[in-house]
Amino acid sequence: MARMRSTPALLRFLQSTILAAVLGFGSASPTHALAALIRIDKPLPNDLKDRVTELLKRVRPADWEQAVAGSKVAWHASWSNTVLLRVEAGCFERQCMTLVGRLTDQAINLELTMLADDTVSMHDVFNHFWGTESSPPWVFKTGGNTGLVAIQRDQGWLLTACNNCTDWGDWRTTIIEPPPPKSPAPPELTFGEFSLKLKEMRR
Repeated sequence: MARMRSTPALLRFLQSTILAAVLGFGSASPTHALAALIRIDKPLPNDLKDRVTELLKRVRPADWEQAVAGSKVAWHASWSNTVLLRVEAGCFERQCMTLVGRLTDQAINLELTMLADDTVSMHDVFNHFWGTESSPPWVFKTGGNTGLVAIQRDQGWLLTACNNCTDWGDWRTTIIEPPPPKSPAPPELTFGEFSLKLKEMRR
C-alpha cells in the first residue's frame, strides 16, 4: 500500500510542479514560453460601474462606497469575459483586495478573492494537472519576489504561493499593457457639408 505524502512533502511537490508550469518546463515542455506583465490600474469604466457596485455591496458591505471609489480594473476583449478588480481602499501597504470575476450582461460573478499587489504576470503555457488540461497560470505579485499562482481548471481555481518564480524587478521596465481602445471614426460629411468645409479652408 502506498504511503501518503506528509503535508510539507505534498506542498513541496505541488509548488515544484506549478513552478515548472510557470517557468515553462516540466510536463508542459513548450519550445518557448512567453509572459506579459499586466497592471490592475485602469480607472473603472462607466459600462462596468453598476456591476462593480453591486458586487462590492456584497463583498464590502461596510465600506462599499469607498471601495467603488477606489476601484481599478484590468480588462481586455482578448480575455473573453474575465475581469480583474483591485480595490484600493482598506489596503495593507501595497496589498489590496483583488478580485477575479466573470462578466455577464447583468453582473460580475466572483470567482476568486485575494490580497495582492497591482501587477500580474500572465503566462501562455497550458498545463495538465491531475489528468485535465488547465488554463495558463497567472502570477499575482504579493510582495518582493513572491507571488500567488492562480490556475483555472474546470473544477475551480488551483492556488499556491510562489517565491522567486518571476523576476518582477527586471520586468518593471517592460510592462506590456492591453492596447488602448480605438478612437471613434469621425462622422461622415454630406456633400454640402464637405463643400462648406472646403470653402472655409480656402479662405
